[in-house]
Amino acid sequence: MKRGLIYLFILCHSVGNLLAQDAGSTFQFLQLPVSSHAAALGGDNTSIVEDDITLAFHNPALLANASGNTLNLNYMSYLQRTHVASAAYNMLVGERSELAFGAHYLNFGSMKNTDAEGNVIGNFSAKDMALMTMYSFEFTDRISGGVTGKFIYSNYEQVYSLALGVDLGLNYYNPETLFSASVVVRNLGGQVKTYDGIHESIPFNLLVGFSKELAHAPIRLSLTLTDLDKWQASDFYNSSDDSWKDILLKHFIIGADILPTPNTYVSVGYNFLLRSELKNNAKRSLEGFSIGAGLNVNRIKIGVSYGKYHVAASSLMMNFAVGI
Repeated sequence: MKRGLIYLFILCHSVGNLLAQDAGSTFQFLQLPVSSHAAALGGDNTSIVEDDITLAFHNPALLANASGNTLNLNYMSYLQRTHVASAAYNMLVGERSELAFGAHYLNFGSMKNTDAEGNVIGNFSAKDMALMTMYSFEFTDRISGGVTGKFIYSNYEQVYSLALGVDLGLNYYNPETLFSASVVVRNLGGQVKTYDGIHESIPFNLLVGFSKELAHAPIRLSLTLTDLDKWQASDFYNSSDDSWKDILLKHFIIGADILPTPNTYVSVGYNFLLRSELKNNAKRSLEGFSIGAGLNVNRIKIGVSYGKYHVAASSLMMNFAVGI
């Protein structure tokens, strides 16, 4: 308990340094999607209520909907020779609470190490990793909350950095109206060991999400508002009507699920910020769009998605989970 209080104090003490822009933050791999379903809905989602442990990576409150004793493995292709993997396992620890352990790993592969003259003197590797403990609790039949504690590690050749972080989430779900609403705070915390003595923030994000399944059609619509902590008054000064629209839309992620059966889904999504950051004006492209599908049979869950999270390559993500 004493260690937990010290940990909480360190995290809260670091909050004041978190509101800087992401341009000055490190551990950017924490912003990559883990759930193929969330990825298919535009790259992020905090409000869909399903028996899917991977959604807890996006909102720890959603862990409350996952079946206990589930082992989950995930993989995503990223850049050339770069791979992203994650895993999680959860268990019931009470009538209304669940506990899960997870890991998120990014490996940049082997790279050439050169001296000041450009001579190759060997190879080195670079990697990022986060180890997580997730906990959720159902306050009522419709409201659940969750917290994720993160130990974050990064190693680039001879330098490394350590950080502590925490995610907080709330979810409201009404099974009668099939409406869900969530609020999530991600990556409260900061570095405890810097690369070179200069402290950098980790990618803080405030999100609000809504999902609504239509009463008379097998369709669920989602809206996720992201980076709500990154408004700047200067963005609106002397802005035209079109500029205002662009500024606002960059915080929007929209998605839709088609639910042919209770055990299957097909998803599409659109992320306005990704579209803005990745689009190439020289040609038409599908930056910002994503698509995916999933199957859940006898406690075996499979999900796949396709999207683009870097200007240099598209990504294919696969989720696999099994009850044990």
